[in-house]
Amino acid sequence: MALAICRSVRAERARNGLTQSALAERLGVSQSTIAAMESGTRRVYAHELPDICRALDTTLAGLLHGAPEADLRALGI
Repeated sequence: MALAICRSVRAERARNGLTQSALAERLGVSQSTIAAMESGTRRVYAHELPDICRALDTTLAGLLHGAPEADLRALGI
């Protein structure tokens, strides 16, 4: 599931035309934190997801679009 979230953050950021720096600014974190999230070297925690979704102007379901079906079921989505 963690890898699906990492990929989704990167893809949604790109769809929104945001740089890692721009997303980092919206979230109040460093660009290196975004890079680590997107590469999977830093976990994205559940309590961070609402802020990430707001910064990317999407829902959690939208962010996880394309995630493995088993992961979505486990989340109740």
